[in-house]
Amino acid sequence: MILPLQITFKNMKGSESVQEWIREEAGKLDTFYSRIMACRVTVEVPHRHHRKGARYLVRIDLTLPGGELVIKHEPSVRKRPRRLGEAQHMEVSPPHRNLHVAIGDAFKAAGRRLQDYARRQDRRIKTHAPLPEGEVQMTFTEQ
Repeated sequence: MILPLQITFKNMKGSESVQEWIREEAGKLDTFYSRIMACRVTVEVPHRHHRKGARYLVRIDLTLPGGELVIKHEPSVRKRPRRLGEAQHMEVSPPHRNLHVAIGDAFKAAGRRLQDYARRQDRRIKTHAPLPEGEVQMTFTEQ
């Protein structure tokens, strides 16, 4: 990484051990793409009104030579499977209630996105073989 890593905690206190773990995970991103110019990590607890433990949102902003990648792990609205005779419900399901799992999953997603980005930059994407071409040698007419 060319520029230093920026770590921000919102609505929570960050510990030195969590910051060190984020630094280690960010260092691993260099193995996927060595030209990362900047990395900003935001760990957030969106609100304090929770029933079953804290919910963590992790956002990773990567500045790269040809653009920027943003990886967000946050709650998403999804539909529960509908059973016969039940109305369809919408629910918000937070992906992570454990801070280490949230950070680990965010950096795994960042690694996958960086690998795809590196392949596109190096033009190592899958190409299909061209379709075979042929020449017409002779035509038959109906008599």
